Amino acid sequence: MSDNLIPFTNEEIEEMVIEAINKFFATMLDWEVEFVGSRDGVNEEDIDGPPAPVLPSEEPLVVGMVGFIGTLSGVMNIHLIETLACLITSGFLGMSLEEIEEEPEVVNDALGEMGNMIGGVFKNSLCDQGYSCRMTLPSILRGSNFTIETPSGVFRRIYDFKCQGRLFSADLTIKPGE
Repeated sequence: MSDNLIPFTNEEIEEMVIEAINKFFATMLDWEVEFVGSRDGVNEEDIDGPPAPVLPSEEPLVVGMVGFIGTLSGVMNIHLIETLACLITSGFLGMSLEEIEEEPEVVNDALGEMGNMIGGVFKNSLCDQGYSCRMTLPSILRGSNFTIETPSGVFRRIYDFKCQGRLFSADLTIKPGE
C-alpha cells in the first residue's frame, strides 16, 4: 500500500495515471507521451517554508485541475508550461496558434476538458476497483513560480511526462473519502 493512506501500491496508482494521460494524448491529439518518472509530493508538515514548484519554469504555467469525491477523494492537477498548453489547445480544437493568441480563453476551455477526460479515466479506474466516486468541475490556475500545498494525511505523488519536446507533470493527491 502507498503509505497505508490509500488501498493501492505506488505502482498501481502510477499505472492508472499513465493510462489516463496516454489515453487522452493518443485519442484526442494522436501524440506520443513519454513517462519520465514519478516523485513524492511534499506535504506541508514535511518542510519549513513553501515547497518548490511542481514544474519549475521561467515561462508562465497553466494548471488544469479536476477533483473526485467518494470513497476515495482527491485532485489531479496537470501542470503545463504555457507554450505546451497552447500547442495542446491547437491540436485539440484544430485552431492555429495565431487564432489562440486572439482568443486566449479557449486555452482554459481546452484544458478544462483535458482535465475532465484525464480525471475521468483515472476516476473510472478507481471505480473499476470498487471505489465509487464522482467528478468535480474543472478549474484552471495560471501564474508563475507558485506552489500547491497539500494538508497532512494525504497521499501525494507527482508524475512527470514529456511530449512535443516539453515536460509536464500530473500532480495527484488522494485520501480516504466519505
